[in-house]
Amino acid sequence: MTNALGANEADKPESPPEALEIVESFTTALNNFNWRADYFKFCEVLGFTPDSYAEEKYQQFRELVSYLDCFDKEAIAKMIEAGR
Repeated sequence: MTNALGANEADKPESPPEALEIVESFTTALNNFNWRADYFKFCEVLGFTPDSYAEEKYQQFRELVSYLDCFDKEAIAKMIEAGR
């Protein structure tokens, strides 16, 4: 059974370096913005008036960052490549 798992690992294509660079840059930038910006800065950057719509978008942004962290960068790069 371990041999089958090892064979599957060898069959997985690696993502191109440029896709990995894009993912690294994107996830790092979003994580940095999430770390540095509060709700009001989020509204300022996106041109939102602080209201219930902006609060919903802010929560969605925070969830997006959280969910992106659930995947390793290699997996995200593979999804990007598959979507091209």
